[in-house]
This record gives sequence, structure tokens and C-alpha cells, in this order.
Amino acid sequence: MKIAGKKVPKGTFLLFLSFTAVSLCLLLIVSAARAERTNNLSQNMMYSGHERNFYVADAGQENQWEEVMPSLSRQCDDFAIYVPIDDSAIVMRGICVSGRAQAPPMVEGSYFDFASSWTDTPKAVIGKKFRQEVQEREGKKYYTYQGTDFEVIGVMGTKEESRLDYMVMLDFKSAIRMAGINTSYVLDAGRESALVDAGKKIDSLFAHPASVMIFLEEGEDSSLIEQLLSRDAIMDTMYAMILTSFSLSTVLVTFIWLRFRRQLFFAWRLCGYEGRLQCLEISKRFYLAAGVGFAAGLFLMALLSLVMADIQVQVADALQAFGITVGLGTVILFLCYALDRRK
Repeated sequence: MKIAGKKVPKGTFLLFLSFTAVSLCLLLIVSAARAERTNNLSQNMMYSGHERNFYVADAGQENQWEEVMPSLSRQCDDFAIYVPIDDSAIVMRGICVSGRAQAPPMVEGSYFDFASSWTDTPKAVIGKKFRQEVQEREGKKYYTYQGTDFEVIGVMGTKEESRLDYMVMLDFKSAIRMAGINTSYVLDAGRESALVDAGKKIDSLFAHPASVMIFLEEGEDSSLIEQLLSRDAIMDTMYAMILTSFSLSTVLVTFIWLRFRRQLFFAWRLCGYEGRLQCLEISKRFYLAAGVGFAAGLFLMALLSLVMADIQVQVADALQAFGITVGLGTVILFLCYALDRRK
């Protein structure tokens, strides 16, 4: 077969098409998963969906969190505690986070970690709609709220307009100074079991006469049928089936590609090529076709993103899809090569 006047080895074009389809499928899955996560963050106003409200009452000392938080962070590595700030104009919360928080998409800078959310220096992550209110002094950016200058460590937001663009997140200590310690909080975590564990620790760490009112009963387990028919399960199954079908077709094409190269393997053995050198040479040819196929898939994905506004690919999506493509291609190549050698 000839393309642009150059002869393409047998099977290589099929291999190129297979990896184009696989890479395009992976890019669609990765970008769709990221878009769904961002949409859920916006709809849930940064919460995971299994967050719990709790209240602290009768705490006589405003700095009692100073005794609680260090112990809590040592015992639990997955939690986020939010302090809602009463403001009719802005959705504003304080936050202290440890571990896997619900991090929003960032336009610039970085989101809170434990060090930046539990600090004596006022810090903020603002929505991109508030960037015009930021002032720059001595190489740092500041956002002023209620007479306090907060150092802006990041700007969050999405390409399309969303609720995240209109939110402001403050460090935990600054929020406590505004709301007072005896107020309502929201506890969140990546897993419900981690949330329950963190809630129990908070309840036990607050000393008398302070009391913590939190509901820690875990929700009823859904039936197997309900789990299988849930929207997330259906989408995950669909993604898995699409990727599996393309992967199996790539396995078949790889067998065909290797079959057309048996004479080349025989010539290499006659020339004294060792098994390691044979693997190196065949890998170079295989990864070249796979790499060109991935580039073609990325190009098609870019065209789709221009035509369909809902499909957007980012650099992180491309890198993640490329890593999966390389890993999947390596497994397929060595599996098929080992089986072909046995024949």
C-alpha cells in the first residue's frame, strides 16, 4: 500500500487506524470524565454530595480549633471542613483541607492544601469574576474583604460560565475570626467512611463545655440492581465496553501486523540478532505506528472540540490519554509477540 508516494509496510496502516481509534476513544473518555467532575463540582457548590452539616456550640474559647485541628490532621488524612460566611452578595466559605479535597479547575495559581488553609496569614482562592478586584503589591496579589487583605494564591473557574466563577474561598482561621467558633460548619471527604471517621474525631477532640452536633449515620446501602442501573455505573460501563472493543480490535490487528513480519524475524535470526535486539527493533516499528496513530487521534479530537463546544481537551487530558495508550500498547505488543513466538 502506498500513501503520498511512499510504500507502507503491510499491516502498518491497520495498526495506525487501530491506535487512532483507541487514542480518540481515550481522549473522549478522559475529557468527558473531567467535564463531568467539573460540572458536579459546580452543581454541588464544591461539595462531594455526601457532605454533612455540623455545629459547634458553647465553645468558650475562640481559639479552640488551635487544639483540635493539629490532632485531627495527624489522625485523618482525608477531610475538608468548610465555614460558610454569611454574605448576600458573594458565595464565600472558609476551608481547612487535608488530603484529597474537591479541588476546582484553576485558571491560575493553586488551590488550598493543609499548609495554606491552616495558616495565620490571610489567604484566598477567588473565582475568576473577582479578578478585577485584585490588587498587586510587592509581587503578590491581594483581595480585600471586610477590611482584611487576603493574599490570592489562586484563581478558580471554568471556560464556560459556572458557579465556581462567583465563589471565594478563605483560609480557615480567617473565616473563624469572621463567623466565630460557635457556628455551623460543613464536613466533607473523598469517601463517606473517611467522612464518618473525621466526624467522630472532631466530636471527641472538642473539650467540655463545647459540644459538637453532627449526624454520622451512614446512608442505607443501595441494592445491587440500583447500583448497576445508576447513571454513573451505566456511563462507566459504556466507557469500559467502548475501550475494550477498540482494544480487542487492536489485539487482532497486532497479530496481523506481526504475521506480516515473520520473514523479517527470520532474516534477523539469520543475521545473528539476539532476542533482545529483535524485541528492540520490533518495538521501534510498533511504537512509531502507535505514536502517529495517537497524533492523528489528538488531531481529530481537536477538530471535534472546534465543532462541538461541549467537548474540550486540555493538556492534562492529552498527557493522561498518551500514558494510557503507551501502557495499553506495551501490554498488547508483548502479549501478542509472546503468543506469536510460541507458534
